[in-house]
Amino acid sequence: MSSRRLRLRAEGWIVMWPFENDEYPEGYLLSTEQSGPNEPRSDYGRRHGVAVLHYRFGIAFAADRVRLPDGTRGRARSADIGRQHWRRPLNDRERAWSSAAVAIPIDWRWGKLIITPGDVIFEDDQSLPEVYFTGDNERLDRDLYQSREIKDLVVTMEGCNALYRLLVYGFWQRDPDDEPCTYMQDDAARTLATIRGLGERHYDLTNAGWLDYDGGEDHLMRRHLKRLGWHDVREQPIDTLFSESRPNESSETLELMRRMALFLVASVAALHILLAIAALAGG
Repeated sequence: MSSRRLRLRAEGWIVMWPFENDEYPEGYLLSTEQSGPNEPRSDYGRRHGVAVLHYRFGIAFAADRVRLPDGTRGRARSADIGRQHWRRPLNDRERAWSSAAVAIPIDWRWGKLIITPGDVIFEDDQSLPEVYFTGDNERLDRDLYQSREIKDLVVTMEGCNALYRLLVYGFWQRDPDDEPCTYMQDDAARTLATIRGLGERHYDLTNAGWLDYDGGEDHLMRRHLKRLGWHDVREQPIDTLFSESRPNESSETLELMRRMALFLVASVAALHILLAIAALAGG
């Protein structure tokens, strides 16, 4: 065990599960009769036969050597803290618990734990997680979810990052009379997790540490969004915005607006010239 973990063990820490080689600090595992430890130590474990159930602040959040549906044993973790939803990895079990899990990517199976004094058993639930879209961004979410090309892109690290950036920083509109779709960071991560369809939660993506970097793939994802009929309203040329947002206005009105814009540009240029002349004269 590393010196850092030994120090944390002595100080009554929050541990970083999973443990290396399933080696638990002295005093970490409690017997069935013992209650949870008092503060400041918040983490502890209990044996159930060969399985170990881990607790944080009195709530079970992870399990080692759980009996899986195929008869083997492995790890599982709570998908929603405080609820009865648990997950196990279907591929790459060794790296599933690392920070690289989202980039691998890992396909998760949801289910529940059957806890008995002598064992912990993972029972698959084929119906979770449910796919649903609500709120102001429902139209765009559905279009993204139904696109095979976008699904294939977002399971890669580059494609996932590109769509995240476009959703968070864009104002996406399909019809001129609709309010643009805008996303907060957690909203974008939830949409991405749903599109990827791997049984992830939004915090899997936001905790990965590589979202929101400029990976150079934005142009490809933007092209797919345009193919679906969506555009970022902030990137439209001014004359296109006028024509698309006011399709019923007369050509005379649009021409007047164009002339006003030209007059404004000319006025600003003239002002800069006068200021330059004044500065030369004053010198």
